[in-house]
Amino acid sequence: MKVVIYFLIGFLLSFRLEAETIKIGSLQYGSVNWELKLIKELELDKKNNFNLEIVELASKNAAAVALQGGAVDLIVTDWFWVSRQRSEGRLFSFVPHSMAAGGLIAPKDSNIVNDIDLKDKKIGIAGGQVDKGWLIFRAFYKKKYGEDLIKLSKPIFGAPPLLNKKIKQKSFDAILTYWPYQAKLLTDENFEKIIDIKDILSELGIPSGMPVIGWVFKEKWGEKSTEIFKNFLKASDEAKQLMLESDDIWNDVRPFMNASNDKLFVNLRDIYREGIPRGEFSKSQLEGSKKLYSILSKIGGKELVGKATELSPGTFWRN
Repeated sequence: MKVVIYFLIGFLLSFRLEAETIKIGSLQYGSVNWELKLIKELELDKKNNFNLEIVELASKNAAAVALQGGAVDLIVTDWFWVSRQRSEGRLFSFVPHSMAAGGLIAPKDSNIVNDIDLKDKKIGIAGGQVDKGWLIFRAFYKKKYGEDLIKLSKPIFGAPPLLNKKIKQKSFDAILTYWPYQAKLLTDENFEKIIDIKDILSELGIPSGMPVIGWVFKEKWGEKSTEIFKNFLKASDEAKQLMLESDDIWNDVRPFMNASNDKLFVNLRDIYREGIPRGEFSKSQLEGSKKLYSILSKIGGKELVGKATELSPGTFWRN
């Protein structure tokens, strides 16, 4: 009889542990993985009464497919994607994760000092024609000068690693790229940052602290998993606070960063820290999100937002 009881207790405990697991999809060498690996390394998941399972995926598209198919509970992506999904009846929600954004990088001998110098220049753009950084840059340029940069310059779209390689070969006058690749390029003393996307957002009248990417999940999952999700967010905040305040903790993070030298390591660390949200997502930031969505939807059109011209209600998680 005791054997049966012990077996049942063990079965119930194992079921409970399984029920408390959160599966998060992330790119193997992406910066999101730094925080997730630190949570596992420091056992912040156990401390907060859940088990974190990291599912490493090959690409952003693979992460979206995994989330839609239920293979993972959470991924990190941008809130434009969430809003479009909601407008098409697929109810996902977003909780801010990072404000880190890219910028415009140019060789120091390029004679590009600010944005006005980009006329007739060949610019490498990370991603495609509806990449958010490029659309933000175009909106900023049009507001400032009344002209569309896509008509004045020579944009060429490509993958970030290729852009870094090509600008070193002088194939571009400047590149607009994501922050980790910006950090890599700035380890070379021949390059400098001309404009930061965060500064451009300020020029567009968007409040500071605007999240770029966040934790994204199915709304139904969030509603039924409120407690475990709250525990995860607490562990996430604890990890971010350590990464913000302690240099020593980065010794635990460095093995996951693919940083080939000390200068790159410091660049990646410092830009990551700049992107850590401070405080709660505010009402003014929500209004700023609506404003930015409206601005970019006019430039990006249906390819970016589908048929929706306004930010979909519920995009940002109400809880």
